[in-house]
Amino acid sequence: MVNEAEVQWNQRYIDGDTPWDKGTYTPAVLEIFAKQVIPADAEVLVPGCGFGHDARAFADAGYSVTGVDIAVSAVEGAEAMHVGVEGLSFVIADLFDPELPRQKRYGAIWEHTCYCAIRPEQRKSYAEAVYNLLEEGGLFIALFFTNTETPLSEGPPFETSVEEAHAVFSNYFDLVWDKEPADTFPARVGCEQLMVWRRKS
Repeated sequence: MVNEAEVQWNQRYIDGDTPWDKGTYTPAVLEIFAKQVIPADAEVLVPGCGFGHDARAFADAGYSVTGVDIAVSAVEGAEAMHVGVEGLSFVIADLFDPELPRQKRYGAIWEHTCYCAIRPEQRKSYAEAVYNLLEEGGLFIALFFTNTETPLSEGPPFETSVEEAHAVFSNYFDLVWDKEPADTFPARVGCEQLMVWRRKS
């Protein structure tokens, strides 16, 4: 059976239709490193990793990192850009595949531009997926796309609100803290919220 999402996202990378890709990692990861949010020995998963800029930043910070994307062309591009980086690997996979948690679980998950790319009706399934992919007590760290006044029917990207994110994830996680990121890309100032959640038992 053809996975339409896989085909669509793969084609966007082939066509270069990737406005979310800034050619580098989001500055918000530096705040996560500075606050020492993630234990040094935690393995990190980056869903919807695209060309892997954020995943590379975590690897450069000393973490063992796996970037996952549904688009073959994204993963191939990431592997070509970051060849030979220690502790960094990329996998072609669907985040919603129930087999993934049976293969491996992680100490932390970094979310950036994956949640806003899925359709709003998939958000509960996303929360379940990342919950299942985390070890007990693991951290879900997310930079959510918010406050753009974009109608929810228009996307991707599909924005969320702080209140909705709390409602979606509080069934599976305890909120540690949330705030606007200290730094971000100029066009995204005031349009993001950085949250840290801990997996419930």
